[in-house]
Amino acid sequence: MVSGTRARPGGRRDAILAVALDLFARRGYQSTGIDDIGAALDITGPAIYRHFGSKQELLAAAFAYTFELRRQEILAAMEAGRSPRERLELLIRDTVHDTLEHQSVLTLYTTELGHLAPNGSRAVRRKVKEFTDVWIATLVDVFPTLPRSEATMAVHCVQYLIATLAYTDGGLDRARLEELLVDMSMAALYAVQPEK
Repeated sequence: MVSGTRARPGGRRDAILAVALDLFARRGYQSTGIDDIGAALDITGPAIYRHFGSKQELLAAAFAYTFELRRQEILAAMEAGRSPRERLELLIRDTVHDTLEHQSVLTLYTTELGHLAPNGSRAVRRKVKEFTDVWIATLVDVFPTLPRSEATMAVHCVQYLIATLAYTDGGLDRARLEELLVDMSMAALYAVQPEK
């Protein structure tokens, strides 16, 4: 996921989203006030309410922004004339790396998503689904006869496997952990290869 440390596409709203997500992840949602976010941007806290109706709405928008930005980044990276198998490995490798880089953001997502208002939660889940659909389409490109239901199940399993990094790294060296997760994820997805 994207944190405030990444380059921002531009515009005041995007800057607020990136900084808010970074502060929520580092300090905790409950411990971060609108004035803290404003101070980090050199604006007043109340100025943020011109863009978002509440702190909870800001959190939902930050999650949705993150998943959309990740989806755009990975699609752009996969456009460079790669084979389906290369695109799948790039997708996995990028997701594992990004998860390790932004564990606190993933922890924030898993702990706070259930507390969002229904509208905010639906918007975030829609963006998550759009990102997951990239995974499913990529896997089906590798195995064109694979039923979508099996591709979906396999992708969800691997995404949960990678998401466990938000809670434990097993005490492994970062580089070794990253390679291990990529290998395990590839093996899990290749396990659904249809019989010839």
